[in-house]
Amino acid sequence: MNGYPFGFAMTLNKKFTRNKQEKIDLIYDTFFKLILKQGYHKTSTNHVAKSAKISIGTIYKYFPRGKEDIIRKYFEDSMETFFDTHDLSQTHDENIRDFLNHFVLDLFKNHEENKGYNLAFRSTIQSDKMLHDTHKEKVSDFFKDYVQKLRKKNKHFQQFSEARLVEVFVFMYNLVNAVMYHHLSVMELFDTDEKFVEYLSNLVVFSLKYYLKT
Repeated sequence: MNGYPFGFAMTLNKKFTRNKQEKIDLIYDTFFKLILKQGYHKTSTNHVAKSAKISIGTIYKYFPRGKEDIIRKYFEDSMETFFDTHDLSQTHDENIRDFLNHFVLDLFKNHEENKGYNLAFRSTIQSDKMLHDTHKEKVSDFFKDYVQKLRKKNKHFQQFSEARLVEVFVFMYNLVNAVMYHHLSVMELFDTDEKFVEYLSNLVVFSLKYYLKT
């Protein structure tokens, strides 16, 4: 026992967790801002530490492999956070369209709010073949794990093989991200965001049905 009252120990633990996440968020923010300014290959962990006004040891404490780990962890955190709040296991034939409409709308808001992060992340993946190949593998691994959990919770998805569902999710991930990136960063596809979200929702529904039938 450490001698602290139980409530005080709980407070310390919450404070530690909060401070840890604040430091991780600071590292993400600094890292991606530097990438947008000078590119991935010209950005080092020393640059991040100096710009964020933290020690280099703090960066390697949370990201032992340096820049590669920051990219990997950011992707994993983003995917897990987003999919944890959108439980596909509750979907069925009657509500799948409504669910996907909300899913696309929330994803669009996420892209819009984190446009800088997404631009930096995308440019990083495109600038380094090793990172590109690793990211491709991580996307596949994430959806393999997600599909396994999904098929256990929802009988609707058990009519399709695990491999087929993983293929579908990876395709949808790439399709939606590519279209959103173009609309937000290259050229607007519709004159309002509402029309764009409506179109993309319909595209997702159509593509999902088409892909699972072929």
